[in-house]
Amino acid sequence: MQKILYDVATLYDCMRDPATLAWLTHLDLPIPGTAPSGRYPAPREIQSALESIPGLRTAYFISEKVWEAGIISRKDISWANLAVKDYNGDSDSPHQFCFPAGWDEVILLVASHLVKTCGPLVLLPDSGDLPQLVY
Repeated sequence: MQKILYDVATLYDCMRDPATLAWLTHLDLPIPGTAPSGRYPAPREIQSALESIPGLRTAYFISEKVWEAGIISRKDISWANLAVKDYNGDSDSPHQFCFPAGWDEVILLVASHLVKTCGPLVLLPDSGDLPQLVY
């Protein structure tokens, strides 16, 4: 499996797991008292969100088992990769996803557009840095 820069989880999933919730609370992240149910987006919704962001250009690699997007800023050299996990060929069913690589600015921009569709997300960095709550 490839290395992942940021794994993405719904805030609801994080709050349902006692260990993750304790970790987020210990880090003093501002967590709302109740989390909206939230959900993971379908690849079609991811593509729609990506195409709605001005200033980005996106190239897709889609097959029966792979759904990935290469995202490049039109303004500068910043970029990000987004990969749908365990893609089964169905662009309309929700899937977990991650960011295998990229610039934090682009990753946060994409995540901030996805939360409009699916609710709060938590970016869990592989580096051990603090998670980032996006809502």
